[in-house]
This record gives sequence, C-alpha cells and structure tokens, in this order.
Amino acid sequence: MTLDQILERTKPYAIGLVVGLIAAPIIGFNAGWITTTNASTLAAETARVDALSGICSTAAGRMATASSTDLAALKGYDNRAKRDELVAVIMADIQVPADVLGKVSTSCSRSLS
Repeated sequence: MTLDQILERTKPYAIGLVVGLIAAPIIGFNAGWITTTNASTLAAETARVDALSGICSTAAGRMATASSTDLAALKGYDNRAKRDELVAVIMADIQVPADVLGKVSTSCSRSLS
C-alpha cells in the first residue's frame, strides 16, 4: 500500500474528525446540553431571588389583610414610596442573604405594583 492510497483512505475520516470537533461544541451549547459555570450560577441566583420574593409577596398580602389595607391601593408609580416602606418592613422579618437582598426587595416591590 502506497502513501497516496493511505492518504486517500484516511481523508474522509480526517475531514469527519475536523468537522466533528468544530460542530460538537456549537451544537452542544446551542441545544443546552452544555452549560457554563456563569449560566448555572445565574440560574441558581435567579431561583433564590424568585423564591424569596414570593415569600415577601405572600407576607405583604397577609400584612395588608391584617391591617385591612387594600393591595390595589399600592399599585402605580405614585404609591411607590408606600410599597417600598411595606417591603422594607417585611424584609426586616425575612432572613435574606446580603448578596441578593436588593434584588429580592426590588422583585417583591415589582410584584406588588
């Protein structure tokens, strides 16, 4: 077997290897099979914020019911200060990690508006 014959036989395999090395990561990342550390960290933080803001919103509803306040009265831009005060009172009772405290407060306030 000569060198030309060997190169001719291995040429399709070499082309498949190169195309596969380029296509596999592209397909994997776009299909969501592979995630980066940054993406999974962001997803975990978003889940924490959503869970804690749900607790805050529920507590706001209970507090409004206990004080006979209508939550609809807190809606709108004009009532933002009242909402922020309510959220601040609720956040004092909930143990929220410092790294997500601002995001949870903002998300809770938005859910009430």
